[in-house]
Amino acid sequence: MNNTDSKKAVRHTVLAKLRSIPGHIRHQYSATLRAQLSDLLSVPSPLTVGIYIPMQHEVDLLPLLTEYPQHRYAAPRCLPGRQLIFHHIRDIQQDTIPGAHGIPAPREELPAVEPNEFDILIIPGVAFTHEGLRLGYGGGYYDRYIPRCTHARLVALAFREQMLPTLPTDEHDITIPHIIHL
Repeated sequence: MNNTDSKKAVRHTVLAKLRSIPGHIRHQYSATLRAQLSDLLSVPSPLTVGIYIPMQHEVDLLPLLTEYPQHRYAAPRCLPGRQLIFHHIRDIQQDTIPGAHGIPAPREELPAVEPNEFDILIIPGVAFTHEGLRLGYGGGYYDRYIPRCTHARLVALAFREQMLPTLPTDEHDITIPHIIHL
């Protein structure tokens, strides 16, 4: 099996496990993982934090907006050419519209946040290893974006179902140095 097929197989297996987690359990897990971010976010000075708007099976980051209101949050919007642009968000209901791949995205008219402005960038993924290897969804959006975030601390939050001993990788895959997991 080649790397592409291996990645597809891992994605299929992990996503099936994630989708089988009952909603109330996923909610509890998300709260636990967000609490583990407190060392990074419980600071008086405002930070610029990149988050993602979660799909149903992902860690819910949206309560961070009210749990740590002193920070400036930005979420991604997909552009042609598998590129991302982040926009400042304050209120998910008012600041987002349906976006690419069925994922809510910030409104285009909201202020953009440049990659070098991030203090922390929380990165989604399908699976991770304890060494920081990441398997994304296959589009390469974050692998293209992360190298532009020259000042950001890269962080990922993962349910235990997402933590694997090894992952198939390619040379363009980005390692995430700080994985917070159950």
